[in-house]
Amino acid sequence: MKRRNVDFKAGVIKLEAMNTKTRKAREVPVSSKTMKLLKEYIIESEDFGEDLLFLTYDGREMVSNTWRTRLHDVAHLTGIKKAVRPHVLRHTGALLYIMNGGDPFSLQKILGHTDMSMTRKYIQMTNMDVKRQHNSFSPLKNVFR
Repeated sequence: MKRRNVDFKAGVIKLEAMNTKTRKAREVPVSSKTMKLLKEYIIESEDFGEDLLFLTYDGREMVSNTWRTRLHDVAHLTGIKKAVRPHVLRHTGALLYIMNGGDPFSLQKILGHTDMSMTRKYIQMTNMDVKRQHNSFSPLKNVFR
């Protein structure tokens, strides 16, 4: 991903067609807090050049294996026993998006899915998750106080 793909004014990251699974360009919205952190990161790392967004400690391109290794290291340091891979983070982010009140249709667009059935696979909720959501959004919550 290139630094030029980050549009700070629009609050999106522009994914080029050659870098997406569907080979279609799209824009992914990014929270203002994440944009602030990205801006700080870019300023901090500008000594390594102006082209690539994410770099290794010595200024080289972050390849997929580097991401996996870093995630594994962080998981180990934090005591996470389960396998942590980039795609697991994508699934976790999707589920948290829904659990925090996001709607499945905007999530589908964010993930770049053309079919809702694929998005549904990303948001498999446990029974406890469903119960928590129901307690938060039940229509009767505001009827009986």
